[in-house]
Amino acid sequence: MADANPDEKLLEAYMEAVEGTGPQTTLLALLEEAGINLPAPEELADHELSVVLWRVIEALAAEGAFLDSTDHLSDRELYTILMQDTLRAEHPVVPKEFPMVTCLDILGGWSNEDIQTYLRYYADEEDRQKLVAEWNQPIPEHVDPPYRRDHLLPKPRKTNEE
Repeated sequence: MADANPDEKLLEAYMEAVEGTGPQTTLLALLEEAGINLPAPEELADHELSVVLWRVIEALAAEGAFLDSTDHLSDRELYTILMQDTLRAEHPVVPKEFPMVTCLDILGGWSNEDIQTYLRYYADEEDRQKLVAEWNQPIPEHVDPPYRRDHLLPKPRKTNEE
């Protein structure tokens, strides 16, 4: 039997990556390979931290990873979460011929705390009312997020199919 052609091998590698059965890395490793300096949060003064955070955000976007739901966090809080958790999570190694978009919703764990944060800062009135009806318990009052970053974050490029 003949070996699979290169296109089939690429497609197979892509499918394994998407299904989680292929090689894994971390976003931290990808950023380090790209030459991004990632000091520990406690090593940075506030003005330095903001510059480093935006370098990380831009570098993540270049890797196809896009942040969301960050307006409730200070730059230091966000950078700390990224460094201690998000960037260290397993991430599939995808062939360059099949670029992949990864959405990194900071509330993506949907713990009780994440849900309360979503309701407090991000949920619109319709979602809030639906949850009040479903849960039959009080939900936190809406508060405008203390920071305005999400509208500045890089977004995935839309395709013609969207």
